[in-house]
Amino acid sequence: MKKPKLGLPPTPPASLSSSAMQEMINKGGSVLVSPVAAAAKATPEEDKLKSFTFKIYESELAQIRAIQDSLPKRDRISIHDFVVAAVKEKIDKLAKKHNSK
Repeated sequence: MKKPKLGLPPTPPASLSSSAMQEMINKGGSVLVSPVAAAAKATPEEDKLKSFTFKIYESELAQIRAIQDSLPKRDRISIHDFVVAAVKEKIDKLAKKHNSK
């Protein structure tokens, strides 16, 4: 059984490829802004999630895994969540220390 041949897309009539039509397309236009979109722009932007890679010593990673292994399976969290929680704790601790001065 032969595969059906794919046809080429139809070519536009000569009137659509005229220079006046191309000028109109290149000119562009304005987009209508709905009241909902305008209100959304007025609010501050959300805190965007950023991704990056960091390096950690094998010994420190082994310590994290040992802590995870000591927890019951239902209480275990991923290494990612562990590191994020540790960073948040450090930020909170430093913020309290800085604000108390």
